[in-house]
Amino acid sequence: MSYNLIIVILIIALFGTILQTWGGSWDITSHQLGEPESFFTPPHGVLYSGVGIGLISAIIAVYSLLKNKEIRKESFALGLKLLIIGGLFQIIAGPGDFYWHEMFGTDGLLSPTHLTLITGILIQSVGTVIGLARLVPFNFKVVKPALIFAYGVLWFITIGFIFQFTLPISTGDTLDLDPDPYVAIIIAASTMPFFSTLIFWTSAKSVRKFGGATLVTAVFITLNVTSNIIPAEFLWGYLPWFVLPMIFAIIADAIICKKIKIKKYGENIAGALVGSVFLIFSMPLIGMAFIQFYVFSGVSGYDLLPEFSETLGIILGVMSIPGAIVGWLSVKIAKKKISIPVESVI
Repeated sequence: MSYNLIIVILIIALFGTILQTWGGSWDITSHQLGEPESFFTPPHGVLYSGVGIGLISAIIAVYSLLKNKEIRKESFALGLKLLIIGGLFQIIAGPGDFYWHEMFGTDGLLSPTHLTLITGILIQSVGTVIGLARLVPFNFKVVKPALIFAYGVLWFITIGFIFQFTLPISTGDTLDLDPDPYVAIIIAASTMPFFSTLIFWTSAKSVRKFGGATLVTAVFITLNVTSNIIPAEFLWGYLPWFVLPMIFAIIADAIICKKIKIKKYGENIAGALVGSVFLIFSMPLIGMAFIQFYVFSGVSGYDLLPEFSETLGIILGVMSIPGAIVGWLSVKIAKKKISIPVESVI
């Protein structure tokens, strides 16, 4: 059995998920900036190029699993199977999204085809992380760097998935699927700090080296900033805010990796630190979930995001408390439920 082929499959899938998540997020920004609505747009080009690359990885995974029965017995085979399942979702979503646009015109963030597509991307991203993480004990040099990128992408697509049910931008020409404002805030305040902390903690334990989870955070923030803030110059005022979560990530990483020694509840405290700044991690788009409480008819919440950045400190102070609590609980649950492979098997 060639482990090199498995690594190649997973890295191809990783490259595909990077393009998919970045292109999808850029597509959201382009919609809010009022760029012409069409299936054939640059963001869609990036997104579906990533889908194509992801499908290539899925096809090679099918070939590998069918040809070599030994692979099916390995723990990392689950990652390959998830690549295939995610690819099937995307095969359905791609043509479906084209015909949805043709039949119903402009759609919102949440639509049947968008949800199918992002679910497929999420499944492939999880598969990439599982596959790479379970190859870490084999000590291939390329695996840990690739895993850092994979965790960052998984974090980004997880937040994007949550956006489907929290952002008030799901009104199209025929359907209004905007969430109830109170439900949206509850979903955001519970799921975002939970999964942000879960991915951060798991990455730190998988990479097993101080700086790994910090780099994962940097990958996530870079994807967010370059797709959601840089294309919209009027949102550049948010950029300085991202210094705070990076500082918290470094401290949390140091605690988990024992560079900062805390005798009791150290990892839980690290989780609380990461969870407390979930709002900044998800900026600027998550701001629309709060803005919708006082947006007047005909006014876009996206257009008010620059003003929201001025009151971010107050809202962060309020939301950091439940975020920290959820982050603490996330680590507590993860320590009981998630098993990290041993360092070396060869």
